[in-house]
Amino acid sequence: MKKLSLFLFFVSLYASFNAQLLWKISGNGLSQHSYLYGTIHMMPKEKFFVSPKIQEAFNYSAKMALEVDLNMDLKTKIKVALETILPGGKTIKDYLKPDEFSKINSFCLDSLKMKKSKLKKYYRLKPFFFSSVVAQEQMGETSSYELEFMKMAKKRKMKMIGLESIEFQMQTINKISIEDQAKMLVQEFGANSSTQFDEMLNLYLKEDLEGLFKLLSKESDAIPEFNYNFLEVRNKNWIPIIEENISSNSLFIAVGAAHLPGENGVIELLRGNGFTVDPVK
Repeated sequence: MKKLSLFLFFVSLYASFNAQLLWKISGNGLSQHSYLYGTIHMMPKEKFFVSPKIQEAFNYSAKMALEVDLNMDLKTKIKVALETILPGGKTIKDYLKPDEFSKINSFCLDSLKMKKSKLKKYYRLKPFFFSSVVAQEQMGETSSYELEFMKMAKKRKMKMIGLESIEFQMQTINKISIEDQAKMLVQEFGANSSTQFDEMLNLYLKEDLEGLFKLLSKESDAIPEFNYNFLEVRNKNWIPIIEENISSNSLFIAVGAAHLPGENGVIELLRGNGFTVDPVK
């Protein structure tokens, strides 16, 4: 996986942290603590697990917050699906040079053994979302922390909230022009994507945010505006919602790992507002 796929998992990581994905939020007058966990949005099912410390933190919490509330009605799901499709009946081929399209087409057909009929449907997707489905094809059967946490929350009858609307998240993605998305897609297929994805996944399984930062920061310089909109703006928008909810309940917050570190990451923003945020060993 390269640029676009990496962003779908983590976007980019910033600053140096110890190997840690689970954090406890306390202090600043809170009557009970809350938890913050950095997720990877997709991973191979055979490598997926919920550790005992995550399970304990989840069981302690009264409410759960994800980036968006995944309990969407059919109308919203259809609206979101339509947002992933290229406008005007165009396909990815319309935004690529012949040799670029040929390379991507050959990779999907020959390396991933995708059926032509399925690939034809995928080509109607915007490059950002096309990259995501290619990533899933590479991994085979996948699991998602967000979906697993939602199942766990429903089983416990926990209240679930979204830190933002799915519409806002789609608007943020769409701030990158189709042309720029296409350029990044071409770069994504410029090297051995499988090797890079394996490295990224291994770093995540080690909870090595610093290592992930070094890997992903190489990709972030080319799209600073997206990095700003997708990370910094959203992080700052989330803080008041998090503060409001942790003031009255113990909250289990699960967001992409990219949102945790950095001076504009959720951890430092909460600390800057007077909270204590410590790693859970």
